[in-house]
Amino acid sequence: MRRIFLFLWLFLPSLVHAQTAILSGVVRDDENRPLPDVSVAVAGASATSAGSNGSYSLTVPAGRPITVRYAYPGAETVERNMELKAGENRTLDVTIRSTTINTVTVTNERLRDAGIDKLNARTSHFQPSLGDVNSLLQGSLGVMTRNELSSGYNVRGGNFDENLVYVNDIEVYRPFLVRSGQQEGLSFPNPDMIERIHFSAGGWEARYGDKMSSVLDIQYKRPREFEAIASASLLGGSVTVGSAMAKQRLRQITGFRYRTLNTVLQGLDTKGDYTPTYTDLQSYWTYDLSDKVELGFLGLYSKNRYDVVPQDRETELGNFNQALRYTVYFEGQEKTAYETFSGALNLNVRPNKNTLLKFTGSVFNTYETEHLDILGEYRLGELDRNLGSDQFGQVVRDLGVGGYLDHARNNLEATVASFGHKGSLTYGTGGNSNLQWGVEARTEAISDRLNEWYVVDSAGYSIPQSSGDSLNLQTSVKSNIDLKSLRTSAYVQNAWEWKRGRDRSWALVAGVRGQNWSYNGQTVISPRVRLAYHPGWKKLNAAGDTVPNDYSFWFATGLYYQPPFYRELRNFSGMLNPDVMAQRSIHFIVGMDRQFKIWDRPFKFTTEAYYKILSDLNPYELDNVRIRYYANNNAKGYAAGIDMKLNGEFIKGVESWASLSVMQTEENLDGDFYYHYYNAAGQRTDGIDTRDRTPVDSTRVEAGYIPRPTDQRVSFALFFQDEMPNWPTFKVHLNLVFGSSLPYGPPNFNRYADTLRTSLYRRVDIGFSKQLLGAPGQEKTNFLRHIKDLWISLEVFNLINLNNTVDYTWIQDVQGRYYGIPEFLSPRRLNLKVIARF
Repeated sequence: MRRIFLFLWLFLPSLVHAQTAILSGVVRDDENRPLPDVSVAVAGASATSAGSNGSYSLTVPAGRPITVRYAYPGAETVERNMELKAGENRTLDVTIRSTTINTVTVTNERLRDAGIDKLNARTSHFQPSLGDVNSLLQGSLGVMTRNELSSGYNVRGGNFDENLVYVNDIEVYRPFLVRSGQQEGLSFPNPDMIERIHFSAGGWEARYGDKMSSVLDIQYKRPREFEAIASASLLGGSVTVGSAMAKQRLRQITGFRYRTLNTVLQGLDTKGDYTPTYTDLQSYWTYDLSDKVELGFLGLYSKNRYDVVPQDRETELGNFNQALRYTVYFEGQEKTAYETFSGALNLNVRPNKNTLLKFTGSVFNTYETEHLDILGEYRLGELDRNLGSDQFGQVVRDLGVGGYLDHARNNLEATVASFGHKGSLTYGTGGNSNLQWGVEARTEAISDRLNEWYVVDSAGYSIPQSSGDSLNLQTSVKSNIDLKSLRTSAYVQNAWEWKRGRDRSWALVAGVRGQNWSYNGQTVISPRVRLAYHPGWKKLNAAGDTVPNDYSFWFATGLYYQPPFYRELRNFSGMLNPDVMAQRSIHFIVGMDRQFKIWDRPFKFTTEAYYKILSDLNPYELDNVRIRYYANNNAKGYAAGIDMKLNGEFIKGVESWASLSVMQTEENLDGDFYYHYYNAAGQRTDGIDTRDRTPVDSTRVEAGYIPRPTDQRVSFALFFQDEMPNWPTFKVHLNLVFGSSLPYGPPNFNRYADTLRTSLYRRVDIGFSKQLLGAPGQEKTNFLRHIKDLWISLEVFNLINLNNTVDYTWIQDVQGRYYGIPEFLSPRRLNLKVIARF
């Protein structure tokens, strides 16, 4: 890899090493306990991690101002500005304040959180992507992403609706009416405001809610001093400002984001006038009423608009033996808008150092409109593939000519209000036990006005033949729905830790949660258990010294219900089924991780194997990113697989990772069967060579287990960062994602027919970054001295320009044959980005 970069940057000279000094000390929490594994770094220079006793030692540039950053998951990030002389040895002890509920002991947080993936939000600044948090999840265990335009992701065979997402303990949602990734806009979490991200792909604790696939837990920053970050690119920009006032008792962080995808959407097969604009404003404030009471507020306003006037589309498909061209000319337009308000007020009370009480009230409101009238006149033709022909590459035979009309007037308003209490009590010898509890009441009010239909015709078969006949619509949904309901939930869990000798330790987290929903009257009870073990193994190194052989092992199981939300209740005709009950998943997970060093740099290998027993499933169809449910608990299934991840510093102070997942998920629907028909000669009447198609006999075929819509057998993701030797201000960031095929089928709502397979998903993005300010040897004068870091990046999306399929458009000829026309995602595109930190 380094040879590649040497080739790319041959014109770059080497820099002379600057003079250095030594900075050392101990990092402690706000209860004066040493903090292990704290990241200690100088921007653009060196980095290290604190040892098990919280001590650190770092070589830093001398003779110029530097900023040392101390970062630890679940705690405030601390920065210290200083200037050391050449050869100086300075001692600096630092105290970091915890921002999350304390559980058990901080020194064994790794054991207690075994199986929890802790992500670095700052990686999103340099990862070549559209900048949403979901790009950080690509390398997490069990995560599948196949659409760079969408913030959605699937975990271990589940769909996006099966994922929990929290920001500051508040559950957040994405738009209800969204059909495609380009309509979604900005996701709720703002990466520039994030302090920590925890992700679990299964077996999570009872304190998290009722979903079947995953939980993403995000906490925003509480700045202790002024900080700011600004970025601008061809796809939009953002500004985030944090500060502390009133002797650091009042803290705030505010972020504004703007995005437009014009340059990306212009590369799609469908040409037209695209006007996508996505904006949001978020602000998080905390105020210490006293040493024991903190008041906090999180507010958000977002507006995502997507307007398009399509003109034409041309897509080529098939293979060399039968190459096809699909051409459409459009009339009409589409206008969608999603406007969201959210506010949360929380009161944190710490009566003593072992007790924390939280009271939270929140309101979420969204107003969504989807108005479209699109007329498409299409032609599907077979291309001449004779290399010697004068018509090579031209349409020589028409397979289908027709038109379709897509109409929608959909309006939805939803309001979710909640009030809850959470508590935590640390007790036992040395604080080795922790009790947590919580209760919540949530009201949901949804008003949905649906009016949409779709008609396609190629030979007049949809047109009424007489005045008494009706127009034959392929799909039609019209309904007025008002749904009001109340959900109540509660949980309790306890964590214990036991030590055996100096190095061996066990941790057990066991709990139960329950939920009741007034609409269907169902109450569900979910017990959950996680057991972790650290053996404290040792080994001899080459020098004959005994060093830790750092392994951890864990087992997790639990009963995970997913009570239906609004969309799970609505069937294909737009009506609600009040008899839909909670889906159920039983998790069995075994995992291990190992922390080790290569080239004296930290690495971590993590793997988990899992099996999930699924029952009372609510089957669904995928239409691009829209999930359409059967609204019936008539299926059972399973998901099984193994996930692996390796992350570490291939380049000192710069994290890279690679992940691999192998998985299979299937389901068996009740009453999912079909018939084979035979003629008098015993031949199948649907056979290609069968002439006599008159049925005289039939056999019933039970479909049995069939792949679920998210049955992607193999997933691989890689994020690799490199830099020029002796020139660390130049960096390259490579992002690679591979996914095997997914099942799909014609739009006839027969799940047994969804056994075709899409093409592979393959995408490579690359970014080239240059640090203009903030690196050793880069002088800053006048206004520039206020800039900590300044970077410029050139990004190439979809470097190898492969066509990745997100969905299929289905057309039918007069003989009833269906043709699936692939909808491709974005082709190769360039983006220029500038990032500044203050």
